[in-house]
Amino acid sequence: MGIELRLTPYEGRMSLGSSYFWDAPQLPTPDIYPWLVNETGKRYPMQFICQINCQALPPNEWLPKQGMLYFFGEIDYFLGYDVKQPYGLGEWPEGAVRVFYVDVLSEQQLRRINPFEEDDMIQPHLVTFSKGSEREMGFRLLGKPYEEEVEHTFGNDWVLLLQLDTDANNYFDLRFYDMGLLYLMIEEERLKRHDFSHVRAYMTSL
Repeated sequence: MGIELRLTPYEGRMSLGSSYFWDAPQLPTPDIYPWLVNETGKRYPMQFICQINCQALPPNEWLPKQGMLYFFGEIDYFLGYDVKQPYGLGEWPEGAVRVFYVDVLSEQQLRRINPFEEDDMIQPHLVTFSKGSEREMGFRLLGKPYEEEVEHTFGNDWVLLLQLDTDANNYFDLRFYDMGLLYLMIEEERLKRHDFSHVRAYMTSL
């Protein structure tokens, strides 16, 4: 079964340890934040997607029972920022998305880390979780990719970790071409070990 993610805009700063999308992550150390290097050699920060407090998740057999998952990805272009489009349809190269897991956290360890200009930030969106069906559209954790072509590409040894759906509203404009989706896939054996060091992305357009 999958886990549905419902995003609700939130005014102000998120409380420490919350599960949310956008804005900036709450990290135990700034060293976790991933930086990239462009063709001119200039460093720039990867886009923060969301952080998930594992204690808040519905019971499931895959994800940790405690700690925090952090998701980052090169999706700036698809959020409408004026940057060069890095990747298109199909499988993205290794390193295009990054996932970090911190197993033991206290609120005293966390602080908001933002390498961007505050005016460029998307308003944070609180995440609430509910059990969902195995395969459907929307923002989701686990289950199966909405489109079977993703499973055919990666094979039976890979499973869905996070699914991002096209969503245009008053707060953010996330568009993977024509109503497409972005799938973050992980090898089943790595997921069982809570090893998130090798996550791959695959984009489709409906």
